[in-house]
Amino acid sequence: MKKFILALALFFSGAAVFSAESLSSVYTSTKSKDCKRPAGIYKKLYPIDDEYGYGAEECPGYKNMKVFAVYDDSRVWIDLSDGVNTWSTMKEVYNGDFGHFPALREGVAEWRVTKSGEAKALIFRVDAQDPDIIGKTHSRLFVISFDKGVPKYCGNVKTNEEAVKIADRGNCTIKLELTE
Repeated sequence: MKKFILALALFFSGAAVFSAESLSSVYTSTKSKDCKRPAGIYKKLYPIDDEYGYGAEECPGYKNMKVFAVYDDSRVWIDLSDGVNTWSTMKEVYNGDFGHFPALREGVAEWRVTKSGEAKALIFRVDAQDPDIIGKTHSRLFVISFDKGVPKYCGNVKTNEEAVKIADRGNCTIKLELTE
């Protein structure tokens, strides 16, 4: 009887592992050279003002999701749009609490996607200046999940392994704020 229960337990634990959806990574650029001035409705949403140092660039997105590197003085965060709604990570990046002047790092954004190509999460790196040591920076990876198309903040971590683990787990609860 013990062998039967053990076999049954192993079967169901194995079934759970195989039923979990495995995700893979797709990368898009956040390098300024690969981004461009927003067009169409986004041009009005993101006016550029060089005198006050604010504006945005549209970076390559994934499928129907648009990515904007939004800047205000020395701070840069990501806004996401599905073509209907636009959500901002400004609050999350500003409140990251790991240094001054948080700014999206130019490089890549990592999309965690299903085998069918559906985006389940986005991971991007933000750098901030050490408040005590001039010239020293800290960085964090910010994780955003997509729950039925709605982006939710999962947190920020130091390593890519931690970010992928959080992204793949999903079940994040803090909805990103809609932009106006």
